[in-house]
Amino acid sequence: PRCCRPTPARVHTEMFWNPVTRWATSQLNRLTSFVPPPPKEESEPARRILLVHAHPCPDSFSNALADAVEAGAKEGGHTVRRRSLYQDGFTCALSQNERLKYFDINAGTARLPLDVQRNLDDLRWANSVVFVYPTWWFNVPAMLKGYFDRTLVPGPGGAFDFPPPSGKGAASNGLVPLLTNIERIAGVSTYGAPRHIAFLAGDNGRNTIATAIRANFAPHCTCRWLGLYGMDSQTEENRTAFLEHVRTTFRDTF
Repeated sequence: PRCCRPTPARVHTEMFWNPVTRWATSQLNRLTSFVPPPPKEESEPARRILLVHAHPCPDSFSNALADAVEAGAKEGGHTVRRRSLYQDGFTCALSQNERLKYFDINAGTARLPLDVQRNLDDLRWANSVVFVYPTWWFNVPAMLKGYFDRTLVPGPGGAFDFPPPSGKGAASNGLVPLLTNIERIAGVSTYGAPRHIAFLAGDNGRNTIATAIRANFAPHCTCRWLGLYGMDSQTEENRTAFLEHVRTTFRDTF
């Protein structure tokens, strides 16, 4: 039927992607998230996606973005486990006791609070992670930073290990990744600033996730980024279009 025929744009895209272009693009994406990774292949199995959302207001546009990610992923046949850090009552501050036990890796995850153990269970379950948050002061909200600080701990059952003196097995952040089950990550964020200002300011949230955080995952892990810039001056039409773009990306491409 006519509705099922591939569009010219889709045919052109499918003609571009082959093993060589996929490999080259993935390598470039490992260097910088500003080069989008290749889209998923039709034959790929459904994914287990951990969705981590950080915004204090349930009626925010950020929450609508998290809804769009979840809806699109489920429409694409993927399984989604969603964690809304503010609404779940997650404590973002690293406690004194946690810090004192941070390097006690022989104790395993038993040294960790139950909420951190649950977060690690989520990360071990997933093969993809999506972070949805507003960019404030060119960085992630304190809640999401606390999630990284408290959850990405060293040792067995954690996120990374320390390399031997030879440095063997170390990733780009100098640590040995332990969450190698995670092969794809994505960020969805809003920015008050225009795109060029966010870029010149370093876009520290994106940089942290795409470099330091990604290095705890599989060596071939890709990073896709979706941002809405100049958020405060966007029209309702543009916001709606971005929501649809997010939904279809996680349905068709991620």
